[in-house]
Amino acid sequence: MMTPALNREYPELDDPKIFQEMVDLTVDHMKPVCGHLRRSQHAKATGCVTAQFRIADDVPPHFQHGIFSQPGRTFSTIVRFSNSQDSFERDGVGTARGLAIKLLDVAGTRAVPGDGDSTQDFLMIDHPVFPFPDPEAYVETISRKNVPLIGGVLAAVHLILLEQDELKIIQDIKSKHVASPLEINYWSGTPYWLGPAAGAGGHAVKYSVVSRQAGRTALPDDPDDLPEDYLTQALTRSLQAQEAVFDFKVQLQTDPEAMPIENVAVEWSEHDSIPITVATLRIGPQRVDEAGDLATGCEAMSFNPWHALAEHRPMGGMNRLRKVVYQASVAKRADQ
Repeated sequence: MMTPALNREYPELDDPKIFQEMVDLTVDHMKPVCGHLRRSQHAKATGCVTAQFRIADDVPPHFQHGIFSQPGRTFSTIVRFSNSQDSFERDGVGTARGLAIKLLDVAGTRAVPGDGDSTQDFLMIDHPVFPFPDPEAYVETISRKNVPLIGGVLAAVHLILLEQDELKIIQDIKSKHVASPLEINYWSGTPYWLGPAAGAGGHAVKYSVVSRQAGRTALPDDPDDLPEDYLTQALTRSLQAQEAVFDFKVQLQTDPEAMPIENVAVEWSEHDSIPITVATLRIGPQRVDEAGDLATGCEAMSFNPWHALAEHRPMGGMNRLRKVVYQASVAKRADQ
């Protein structure tokens, strides 16, 4: 039995066959929508906006790595809000809501050597954990779901009979009522390295983004009765007149067993390790145009946790799986 250690991941747990199966499932499932090959996940944007990401003046010394080593600096940023499905469902359908943050013109050693990218991406969802603890569990369910005609039933039966914990997280995510993408909190779900690029003397962390305007709008009783793009409409109305502000926080891993790196279905207690604000994301008043240049450019972009400095490299099996899946998804979109 493996005894986990603080700030350490275990790539030796990876099964290349599981990774390849997930790549094949993802690529095979990608279909054109409105003439364009869309993302394999988070296909439907509920808004793409410009923003400013300002590093706090008082970042604690042990967090001052990568972008956080420059207190007071402001990065120009693109933010994409989304629904998590691979299809264009109505906004009222229960699902995870995504927040993808792309910092521009970020210089430094890359997490993936030679990737040629100059951004720092942070990918978040509105739930602190993922339903599936590791790549094997994820692929086990997704492979059933993709069986023609009966996949949904097979996946549901598998979860009901064998994976009650996973089913509970899925139900919790789907049951959330959301009034606006600007009024909810987001979490990274998966862990990341925060430390020197060489990989020693740092920490395993998770990120969260906390809305300062949470609860401003009453939650809908039945979101499915609202217009199919009601989240986009809510974001558009709000940004017509006022900015939206989020606090970007870092949470340290303080217990390798209670706060595992290789199991992303376990919540890291925010009581035992209090998240610390290290930056502020400000989305200024602006016109949100679903057919404009920004929205069009945003849909052509790749938002990827591995678009990162080495000081912020993703950690854990689910992130290592995402690395190969995102690469395959981007390659297929580029070949369309």
